[in-house]
Amino acid sequence: MTFAVRNDYRGFRAVNGPDDCAAGEFFSLEQPDLQQDTSAEVLCIRIDTAADAARARVAGDPLRAVEYDLARIEAQAFADAGYPAEAVPRTVVAWAINGRTAQQAADSILAEAAAYTEALYVIRETRLAAKGQIRIMMAADQIEQAQQLAEQTIGVIEAAVAGVGNAA
Repeated sequence: MTFAVRNDYRGFRAVNGPDDCAAGEFFSLEQPDLQQDTSAEVLCIRIDTAADAARARVAGDPLRAVEYDLARIEAQAFADAGYPAEAVPRTVVAWAINGRTAQQAADSILAEAAAYTEALYVIRETRLAAKGQIRIMMAADQIEQAQQLAEQTIGVIEAAVAGVGNAA
């Protein structure tokens, strides 16, 4: 017997049971249609899942996010110290390739970190505001407006990471 597990905001995949679920997936005995289900909970799940997917597209796996943060911290310290040639951090040296100087590498790391941080702010602000508004709309029986807001929010979230990090 196969069951359904929600794996992204676009649908489900078949699994043999709850033990086949990956991190972030939700086991279900039913296979609801997230495109047709208009409950506030499902609309909010779609938004959260889109946000999770967007963050994953930018940073890759969680350890890569740690690596990027380490590079940002070291690049900032290097820049704050005036880019001393005798003290280039390893994460900066690793990016100083293809003719890029250590200063250019540090500045590139910092620019990318700023873009990533801004994308995270946009995702968080957009996601939380939309979920609150959707709950209000659904309570007022404004189903179509809530569905439209969910779709618009997903579009804004996806656009927020376009060209950032691994999504570039």
